[in-house]
Amino acid sequence: MEKEVKEIRKIYEDENIIVLDKPSGLVVNRSNTTTEQTLQDILEEKYLFNIESIDDTEYKDRSGIVHRLDKDTSGVIAIAKNVDSFYFLQKQFKERNVYKEYVALVRGRIDDESIEINAPLARNPNNPLKYAVVSTGKYALTRINRIKNVSIEGNEYTLLKVTPKTGRTHQIRVHLSAVGHSVVCDQIYCANNLLEVDFTVFNRLMLHARILGFSNPKTLKFQRFEAPLPVDFQL
Repeated sequence: MEKEVKEIRKIYEDENIIVLDKPSGLVVNRSNTTTEQTLQDILEEKYLFNIESIDDTEYKDRSGIVHRLDKDTSGVIAIAKNVDSFYFLQKQFKERNVYKEYVALVRGRIDDESIEINAPLARNPNNPLKYAVVSTGKYALTRINRIKNVSIEGNEYTLLKVTPKTGRTHQIRVHLSAVGHSVVCDQIYCANNLLEVDFTVFNRLMLHARILGFSNPKTLKFQRFEAPLPVDFQL
């Protein structure tokens, strides 16, 4: 049975790249355990028609997807339409020459205007499906800026601008949880009693990749792409 191809909003496209606004709940990469439609399925159906004729294994295995977003995170994601552009963009991510800005709604009240979280990350030694702050982990740096404090049904939340300076798996979610302000509706890093409360108000992980900036493979000019805030974040 063929998978139905979902509509997904396109932010930008030229001969080398596509920038999309990924919705929350859409898995990015195919895997042996994923039966639902993925971003890769959509790309190959709508944009990358000749991918089977390409010899580069890494490009083909990832369908040109340069970086990752978690399934339940929405927002800007970049895809290369050819092998040269793929490695050109990938190099920028590896060398931390991209600009990434997220918006997150977190549990609790934060009064500080800005906070820097510098804490190494690795797989959680007690649960390999999670990540954690571990002294022997990889360097990870996240900066947060308070947008505003919000009170909903007697519960305190804070809306944040988050700029990760490194790109570790689950970095934002783990760092915010580690400082006692887990992302709302985070089913991995938020306590179960808080999840029960939050899911009565929200129906998704409250993390959105709002802005992504990088140098265009053709023009070499730095471009910034923005995915508008979903309705859930307009508090």
